[in-house]
Amino acid sequence: MRALIAALCLLAQSVIVVPAVAGPITITDRNGPQTFAAPPQKIAALDWSVTEALLDLGITPAGVAEPAAYGDWVVEPALPAGTIDLGLRAEPNLEALAALQPDVIITADIDPALVPVLEQIAPVVVYQAFDIAQDNPEVAKEIFLSLGTLTGTRALAEQKLAAQEAELDTIAKRLADHFGSPLPKVTTVRLNDATSAYVNGANSMPEYVLARLGFSNELPQPKSRWGITLLKAEDLAAAKTGIVLAIGPDMAGAALRQTPIWGFLPFVKAGRLADVPPVWSYGGALSMGRLARGFEAALLTIPPQALAR
Repeated sequence: MRALIAALCLLAQSVIVVPAVAGPITITDRNGPQTFAAPPQKIAALDWSVTEALLDLGITPAGVAEPAAYGDWVVEPALPAGTIDLGLRAEPNLEALAALQPDVIITADIDPALVPVLEQIAPVVVYQAFDIAQDNPEVAKEIFLSLGTLTGTRALAEQKLAAQEAELDTIAKRLADHFGSPLPKVTTVRLNDATSAYVNGANSMPEYVLARLGFSNELPQPKSRWGITLLKAEDLAAAKTGIVLAIGPDMAGAALRQTPIWGFLPFVKAGRLADVPPVWSYGGALSMGRLARGFEAALLTIPPQALAR
């Protein structure tokens, strides 16, 4: 009996207990403070970063914008089969939303003119997830905690952010051991079409994660709203000595790999190109951990001897 009691005590210490929410809940979104009497139970999510964050908190939205495309671009965390399709992220299906009868509609970065229309269906929470005037990765963490407050999972949100920081430290150590000193420069791109690619720069999730892991960008780009710059394929040749990571999926960008110029790019010729499986680089706070894991797996395929020292 004593052994059973001891085991139960240890189990209790290992489980996070989310306290019941007493009284009104107030969160702050793009339009200021909003108060809810209780955590909303039926949530419509019109932005993938919001969808991703809710799923990370163990909350399954009742409906999601573009769920099929979410499965191609975001991938993890996976949406349950049969999730109700609420139309496009920028142009949601108002009829489907009304039929869903959600307790709240949560989105990010939408046209302000759309908010009053959505408010005729349900209360609307709109986050400003990406903006040139803010630090996007830090704001992603704030939004994650806000969603935790709104859904009664704040303690879990805090725990997951702390666990992610510890994981980033561990990944940084493994990569430092693999490459030695100095670390190579690393550039992350998304192939756009047969002639161009988006390069991640200042204010982007990928550059934040790489800096957190100890790497710098060989093709630094100025700060922008989304943290990306569209460059011509030939401009990628400026990545002369470091590693280039291509974040999937390629989609139309796959055509670039078939062009003559692709084979002449220095990082392609030298074997310093690695592919990252599909992961959403415009996502919520925990997308940083997914990016880091994808980057680590890709970087470990590059042997240190392939680098120009």
